[in-house]
Amino acid sequence: MSGKITNVHPIRPPATPPPINETLAVLGSPIDQRHIRTRTQKSRNGEFKLDYVPRAVLTKCLHARVPGWTWELLEIKTIGEYVMVSGRLTIPAGSKTLTYDAVSSEPLNGVGARPIETAASSCLRRACALSGLGLELWLDH
Repeated sequence: MSGKITNVHPIRPPATPPPINETLAVLGSPIDQRHIRTRTQKSRNGEFKLDYVPRAVLTKCLHARVPGWTWELLEIKTIGEYVMVSGRLTIPAGSKTLTYDAVSSEPLNGVGARPIETAASSCLRRACALSGLGLELWLDH
């Protein structure tokens, strides 16, 4: 085995990204229901069901809908018993770029995934929702 990888086709943004109105329309189209997961979330008032899209699915949606997008973590810091993450989603649209900044926090003593990873994933979800991608999950049903 030579270790050479073949048949890899990198995702390249189109020479000219679609105009802003087309970009916003494609971002705002609903995510396929088969990708939506539900988990139980604890709060001060008890437990409730939360619908979400895994970070990997959002990433695939971004690749398919708006090639050339970028995600940047701007800041990670602790505030008391919480970790706070801020990030920026940048999307090419016509001759301009759209930027969406978001913030998320997680308790440092939480159970499950590492707090920074959880906060960063949540931050990406929030920035995607600001762009219209997955926004339907944040609306009251």
